[in-house]
Amino acid sequence: MSLTRRTDTRSGVAAVEFAILLPLLIMLFVATAELVLHIRTWFRLERTAAEVTNAASQAEALTVNDVAGLFDAARAIAAPVLAWSSGPGLPRARTIIGVVSGTAAGNVVRWSCSRGDAGLANLIAGKAALPNGFQVPAGQSVLVTEVVNSATPWSIMSAAAPVFFGRVGPGPIRTYAIMRPRQAELTSIGGACP
Repeated sequence: MSLTRRTDTRSGVAAVEFAILLPLLIMLFVATAELVLHIRTWFRLERTAAEVTNAASQAEALTVNDVAGLFDAARAIAAPVLAWSSGPGLPRARTIIGVVSGTAAGNVVRWSCSRGDAGLANLIAGKAALPNGFQVPAGQSVLVTEVVNSATPWSIMSAAAPVFFGRVGPGPIRTYAIMRPRQAELTSIGGACP
């Protein structure tokens, strides 16, 4: 009788332990999946910014159609992640492309065009102040591309249990690339922004 009771007790304890650990294991799995998705999105947008800047840097001159093509390229490179979005119901995303030139007085924005959700502020592209206090040498210019996507980590977990997990993680994903043009200074585009 005591052997049967001991076996029943052990199986009962195992069931209780499993019931306690299962939610933690599910939470760990979901957290890992969300972290991997966030990192994958960041890498995809980083690659998008670099490739769009590289493509633009090879041009001898940029026209409105060329800049529109760069925005289309950004969308294609970033897919299935959004590089820019327009319209209600879509996740928020924005791409900004611009040129900053160096003068004796400091950096000057020569032109900047963006496509996507204007509610996502640009911090680098379209600004004269470049990261880490970078000063463009006088008489030279650099292309700057910034891609912003409103994807945030922990959105699934915070939606499932907001009291336990609180609010979603850090703000939108921001990536940028800065490159010197290879052919020309590209300080103007032929026409207005597309």
